[in-house]
Amino acid sequence: MTTNQELVTKNKTGIRKNRRIIFELQGEVSTTYADLMLLLADVEEHRALLQRNFTASFTGNRAIAVDNVDDLYLARIEMAGALEPKSDVETNFQSMAINETEIEQLENRVELNEKVREISLRLAEVNVLLQGVTQLVTQTNETVVEKADTMISENANWVDGALSERMKSSTANSNNQNVASNADRLQKLKEVSHIEKEQASSALVRIESETRTILDAGDDIARRRDRIQGDRERVTANHRRTADLIDK
Repeated sequence: MTTNQELVTKNKTGIRKNRRIIFELQGEVSTTYADLMLLLADVEEHRALLQRNFTASFTGNRAIAVDNVDDLYLARIEMAGALEPKSDVETNFQSMAINETEIEQLENRVELNEKVREISLRLAEVNVLLQGVTQLVTQTNETVVEKADTMISENANWVDGALSERMKSSTANSNNQNVASNADRLQKLKEVSHIEKEQASSALVRIESETRTILDAGDDIARRRDRIQGDRERVTANHRRTADLIDK
């Protein structure tokens, strides 16, 4: 049968072991938090880069490219209008060619509208996801606030003597039960903390590797901008030739 003094000595040993595990866990949890904050920073950077790429591609490149095509259709219509038909057949051909060009332009616009609708709906889905993330943050904040409210009341009770009364009523046996309970809790925390640390490190590596892909996409958008701008110069040249045709 274990004596009271033996139990006290056992408790001291258990408390020291638990203290070491607590210290090690504090370091691991702190490291995991740092990794998660780096992960969040990288994710936010990606979101900013992706927004930049979207703006450059949609508001910039697309606007210029669409304007180029519209101007080319306008030039075609003017070219057809500048024809000088010599017969009813040729007159009909002129009218038909103008209609044909305007139909093709309408088909192109309808197709573009379909793409804009699809893009808008995709962005709406992204907004829903962002709204869900914001709600998750709000819920997490509320949990922390509720924890603080509870602890404020408990701390007041401790100051008023609850902690002192608990110490005075403690025994070697009750301490032993609490030491064992703390050890069980720490073991569970070690398992959860290790998993979180591994997942955070893995996610950080993956997200950082995606940065290059996003930056490459931005470079590709910039190269396409140069190509579209080059097309713009040729469209302008095409317009000058068309104007000369109209006023020849």
